[in-house]
Amino acid sequence: MKRQIIIGTVLAATLAIGPTLALAQPHAVPGHDTTCDMHGERGPGARHFLNRLAKKLGLTADQKKQIGALLKAEREQNGPTMQKLAEGRRRMDRAAEATTFDEAAVKTLAANQATLLQEMMVNRARTRHQIDALLTPEQREKAAKLRERMKHRWQHRRHEVEEG
Repeated sequence: MKRQIIIGTVLAATLAIGPTLALAQPHAVPGHDTTCDMHGERGPGARHFLNRLAKKLGLTADQKKQIGALLKAEREQNGPTMQKLAEGRRRMDRAAEATTFDEAAVKTLAANQATLLQEMMVNRARTRHQIDALLTPEQREKAAKLRERMKHRWQHRRHEVEEG
């Protein structure tokens, strides 16, 4: 039972923060700058995301600046946690590939991953709350619709991958 809870928590956390991880991770793509600009945003991915968000929600320059600062702070806060998650995944891979299976070690690794994912989910929820506080009621309504569309797209892509 405890094992199912841990696995369920890890899976739910992964699905819930997947978009955040994708935005927070630096990607080494040839021809794309991944250094930070003068606003502390990463290369084209983060700027593109914030610019699209600003356009779709009708953000003011001040709102855009404040949201950019919140997202930057979240990336900085989650950076060490993401490194720990990556190391945990490597350890989990090694444990799964070992000649003998150590269930207790795998449970410990899974529990550690769940704790790290929980931390990131709390950070993401806090940031989202802070961003929502900067928005007007109309912008919050638009943001909710955008989140729903993104969720639907994410589920559709996930379903395509499972079938593929």
